[in-house]
Amino acid sequence: MLDIKTGENIEALYKLVEIKAGKRIEKFRTTDVKRALKFHRWYVNRYKQGLLMEIYPQKKVYDWKEKKVELVFE
Repeated sequence: MLDIKTGENIEALYKLVEIKAGKRIEKFRTTDVKRALKFHRWYVNRYKQGLLMEIYPQKKVYDWKEKKVELVFE
């Protein structure tokens, strides 16, 4: 995934979720977009219903007490 502000490639987490009766049910998650789309295609062919794809970019979180940088998906 390309970051608009910095122009660098960042990793993203792709989650496929089903919303049923007002509840979110996570079906699949991966960092590879091709794999997520392949799973979605298989799921639609099998169950005849679609899923919602959520994209969470990877962010750098700085811990000033321990002076280290941690990468998290938010």
